[in-house]
Amino acid sequence: MSSDPNTLLLLGLLKSERQHGYQLNDFIEKNLSRFSTLKKATAYAALERLEKKGLIEATTEQEGHRPARRVYGLTPSGEAHFFELLREHLARPEPVAFYGDLGMMFVNQLPNAEVISLLGERARQLDAQIAELERVPVHEGAIGQGLFGVDLAVSRQLALLRADLGWLRQTLTGLGQP
Repeated sequence: MSSDPNTLLLLGLLKSERQHGYQLNDFIEKNLSRFSTLKKATAYAALERLEKKGLIEATTEQEGHRPARRVYGLTPSGEAHFFELLREHLARPEPVAFYGDLGMMFVNQLPNAEVISLLGERARQLDAQIAELERVPVHEGAIGQGLFGVDLAVSRQLALLRADLGWLRQTLTGLGQP
């Protein structure tokens, strides 16, 4: 099976508890948008695919007068696949492919002053992203303060953003930014 990060995400979220599709999508949108680009339509299609593969099972539940909804949970093979994917994702670095690098390849097509202005804006946006991540609270996890899985993901993102910002500032200096 593929090492699709969306599969890891959905199986991981369902590992902790059975959830309906709206719960999953809401949690991803509100809490994981910095780490995943999974959209609602893609998530529902993925849930359907995972169900067909026997990795999750869905039951229809109804509370009071609310419409019936499908609630998803892991199957034993889904849990085994989750751990397989988790180990794979932890052990292997992902390929580095930043779409912003495509613009860097053609930077010489613009006037130097405009490049400096655009890259300066990029630096301001990186500063804002870093500030936003620095406000994420630290969690107490099973392996210690600040070592909960979310904390590790946030600290890694911060390190990558800070490295990118450092490189960008160095590049701006090389381009003659005042």
